[in-house]
Amino acid sequence: MLVLAIAAQLLFDVADQPDRAGLDSRLGESHLTDVGDGRRLNFFCIGEGAPTVLFEQGGEGNIANWKLVQPAISALTRTCFYDRAGFGYSDPPLEPVTALNVTDDLRALLSAEHIEGPVIIVGHSVGGFYATVYASRFPEDVAGLVLVDPGFSGQQKWQTPDDLEIGVPNMMRGEDNLLSCARAARSGELTRENLRDRGCFPVAEDLPAGEKAYLLHAVTGPAWYEAEHSQSVNFFSRDDALSLSQAQGDAVRRSFGDMPLEVLSAENPPFTSRSADRNQVAGEHWRNGHRQLAERSSRGHWRIVGGAGHFVQLDQPDAVIEAIRTVIVETRRSALR
Repeated sequence: MLVLAIAAQLLFDVADQPDRAGLDSRLGESHLTDVGDGRRLNFFCIGEGAPTVLFEQGGEGNIANWKLVQPAISALTRTCFYDRAGFGYSDPPLEPVTALNVTDDLRALLSAEHIEGPVIIVGHSVGGFYATVYASRFPEDVAGLVLVDPGFSGQQKWQTPDDLEIGVPNMMRGEDNLLSCARAARSGELTRENLRDRGCFPVAEDLPAGEKAYLLHAVTGPAWYEAEHSQSVNFFSRDDALSLSQAQGDAVRRSFGDMPLEVLSAENPPFTSRSADRNQVAGEHWRNGHRQLAERSSRGHWRIVGGAGHFVQLDQPDAVIEAIRTVIVETRRSALR
């Protein structure tokens, strides 16, 4: 099971690691696009060329998660980054954060930005799940997919009642902590200095100013925590049935035909179950789900990335860059046929 506390530590403490390139300064700024109903989503593109590559970050994620991949891909083609509703600089959602609402927002955003031609979507974790839902719902809008240690419908089906008895309370404690952080932010009690002490999401001090401002804007306000709580409640199952978002994804699931598709699995998947044996079962189920995602296209490929944890794009960015390059090349070849 993906555990919120582990993801939180990974997401923001990666900034403490040495030799990490900084976020492109333009991506640390707010660029808001009206998507209707008075809401705006943060969206910005870098580079030129086709096809456009759109990046979809994972749960509890942010645009900075792609900073080791972005320069290489922006040199090849146009790359676009955005924050889902409630995350980063984007306005809060009006509806629960579910697979259908997220993908509706994304389609409205791409339409408002006049993005022409089908795009390649690069999705990490739950962002990979949203990418597959988007490609299933709007196949004419998607030229290819790169899924980085992605979530998927049924990803928790490895669990026995004993696993659920331990895992679900842990997950709910993580979700309760998100609401606690939201309350502290809404009351003005949450500051950059007390994030870690309050059990919220700390931001490293030695980041470039733009990247730091972007992250602090997210994690010192209530919207990020509330949106993440809604996303988690709707994505993670509480029993042996599919969650709401997973059921939505399952309902629209279809073959991807011959669409270029690359699926990357972390060698060390993000599980902390009750024993090493159960972690192994979870990991096998996780990788098997990724293999099945790749099999949804006749041009799908799946591989395990050695030396990578869940954030493959930070641990082994070259593997992600190569996967994206592969899909770009295949998409361009298809366009010439």
